[in-house]
Amino acid sequence: MMKRTITIILLLAAFAGLCAENWKLDSNISFTLTQSAFSDTWVGTELSNITWVANSTTTAEKQLKSWLQNKNTLKLAFGQTHTQKTRIDQNTETEKYWEHPEKSTDKIDLESMLRFTTQGWVDPFVAGRFESQFLDLSQEETRLINPMLFTETAGVIRSFIDEENRLFTTRLGAAFREKIDRDVIDASSGAKETITTVDGGLEMVSEYKQKIQLPLEMDLRSRLQLYQALFNSKSDELNEDWKSTDMVWENVLTTKLFGMVSANLIFELRYDKEQVADLQWKEMLGLGLSYTLF
Repeated sequence: MMKRTITIILLLAAFAGLCAENWKLDSNISFTLTQSAFSDTWVGTELSNITWVANSTTTAEKQLKSWLQNKNTLKLAFGQTHTQKTRIDQNTETEKYWEHPEKSTDKIDLESMLRFTTQGWVDPFVAGRFESQFLDLSQEETRLINPMLFTETAGVIRSFIDEENRLFTTRLGAAFREKIDRDVIDASSGAKETITTVDGGLEMVSEYKQKIQLPLEMDLRSRLQLYQALFNSKSDELNEDWKSTDMVWENVLTTKLFGMVSANLIFELRYDKEQVADLQWKEMLGLGLSYTLF
């Protein structure tokens, strides 16, 4: 509870100062839509479908003091897939219908970091991060903003590249995480309970960002996160999978074609042995609208 409170205070305090002047703001919003349709007379088994995804990434940075820098990052994403199916009606004729939309993308990711700029080879930092999703559909009853993961990190950070259109930083530190899963239904009693898991270990995060001015304007963002747990509050109830290194590698490439029309590529690799023993990957490519606020 204490670590969660510290994280919330850190995040709220950082964003409370956004109304101040001289913030360096960077925000990109994109909407991608993929659609296919076939007439009732179409010969074949193809069926219509619609997939839409909305993404936004916003960063706010400011040198609060000569020795203190604040950086805040907010990532939001949500998308659904609507698929057409066929069934036999009462007259034994085939009819088409639309299934209830299924969630394809869902992310809430808010992080605030304070960096102590000592002008040395590395700088100390502290960071708080909140991760969740808008809709949790893992049970019959939909839960909002669940599960929630709070992470507190402290360590050192270094900027290997810090230019106007290119940035590459790596940080390493000790991390403590608290995962809260609300209103979990017990299979035997049917009662609801909140399950809290706390773990801690080492975390490394490398981030690369580049704006490319070619015949087409391109924006590349890449983030690699490695986490090695050293202890877990439920280690007595779990197998050895929690000791494996977790990896998340996110890549987003946005290319402006003309005006607000853009092509977006999202590619993510994820490895979490507690969830799945194999490497997971996600790829989304689409044509949509992109708008840069700042």
